[in-house]
Amino acid sequence: PLGSNPAFQVNLNAASQGSSPLLSPVLSDAGGARIEEEDEMKRKRCPTDKAYFIAKEILATERTYLKDLEVITVWFRSAVIKENAMPEGLMTLLFSNIDPIYEFHRGFLKEIEQRLSLW
Repeated sequence: PLGSNPAFQVNLNAASQGSSPLLSPVLSDAGGARIEEEDEMKRKRCPTDKAYFIAKEILATERTYLKDLEVITVWFRSAVIKENAMPEGLMTLLFSNIDPIYEFHRGFLKEIEQRLSLW
């Protein structure tokens, strides 16, 4: 009997098309989807932010390490040569391994600084 009533059928059709107050964006979960999308975007940006801070930490560590290597390769060597405190063979043995490491890290630091400046 209800299905034969044309007014009732119109109301059902209107409700199924979204004009019902129960299907309005205010009462439905459509707003929740937008909030979830915003949260997802924040999560996607968060790894980038974390990666940037990690890269900055690596940069700071590399600067400190290069300064330590500089103390050994420049200042310590100069003091040892000036004081003639070590035989030549021992100095060669000691500094032959440190010099390439120092040179590598000088270039590495420059590369890290360039990459972070473009981040």
